[in-house]
Amino acid sequence: TLLRARAIETQTYVIAAAQYGQHNPKRASFGSAMIVDPWGKVLARCEDADEPSIALANIDLDYLQHLWLLGTL
Repeated sequence: TLLRARAIETQTYVIAAAQYGQHNPKRASFGSAMIVDPWGKVLARCEDADEPSIALANIDLDYLQHLWLLGTL
């Protein structure tokens, strides 16, 4: 996904909220909020489009700083 690409390009966690539901007769949103790590791995995703949901994931900022200092990202 584009979110995974942005996480890799920016070397950061990406937390993307997403609207859900029918807004008007011509516009609907389908959710799929997600949290992606700096390597592009999806840590959490709201998959069920039938119910409101929350994506939760642990974000390790110390690990991220360690990777930046090593230059591996």
